[in-house]
Parts: sequence; C-alpha cells; structure tokens
Amino acid sequence: MWALTDFTEEDEAPHFVKGSHTWGSCPDPTASHNDIEQTQAVMSRGSVMIWNGSRWHGGGANRSDARRTGIAMNYCAGFIRQQENQQLGIPHEVARSFSPRLKRLVGYGVYRSLIGHIDKHDPIELLGDDGAGP
Repeated sequence: MWALTDFTEEDEAPHFVKGSHTWGSCPDPTASHNDIEQTQAVMSRGSVMIWNGSRWHGGGANRSDARRTGIAMNYCAGFIRQQENQQLGIPHEVARSFSPRLKRLVGYGVYRSLIGHIDKHDPIELLGDDGAGP
C-alpha cells in the first residue's frame, strides 16, 4: 500500500496481527481480541508497506478530521481470481444443471475459504445445493 496521506494512530492506520498468516484459521470475529498482539502501519505520506495478504489486517474508524488515502496494489498468481466474485452472470437455473466441476470453473466456488466469496459466503450457496450437481 502506498500512503498518499500520512497514516496515523488517530486516523486508524491499518492494523496487522503479528504471525496470523501462519495460523490455521482466522480468529473468531465475535470474540474479544484484547490478547492478540497487533501493530499499526503508522507512516508518512509517500511511504510504501508490503505485506502478505493472508496476514489478518484491517483499518478502523478514522477519529481524525483528515482523510486517510492510500493506493492498494495486489499481486495474485494467475490461477487465483478476484477476492469478491462479481461476475456471476449465468442465471442460477442454468448453473444448477452444470456438473460440479463446471460450477466451480464458472465461479461457483472459493479458494482457501477466501478468494471468490460473495458477502463472505461460498457462491455455491446461491444455487441452493452443495455443488454435487445432478
């Protein structure tokens, strides 16, 4: 991420959970996380930070009067799709007739429970089945 403005504690510079990219699962979002060690990417305008996208990260509510603006650039291997799948244009009634493999190939599936989700859900749920097909 390239900081186009200063990223400060007050404007809730991005938070990172140390070591979370090595965990087997994400922390429970409904639980208190006071015991999880975090750090913030406080940096001046023009600075760049690079991190592994599987590290648990996010921004908070900006408590300052200033905007926090940055440019996020992502690299993903060619076989990985966009994070949120917005291109499912095939009518559900047509997709329901596809084989399980074809359903996944046209976008009804996620990679590692993250890439290709729709509102944090596997798109196969839109078809009302488990993807097993006819």
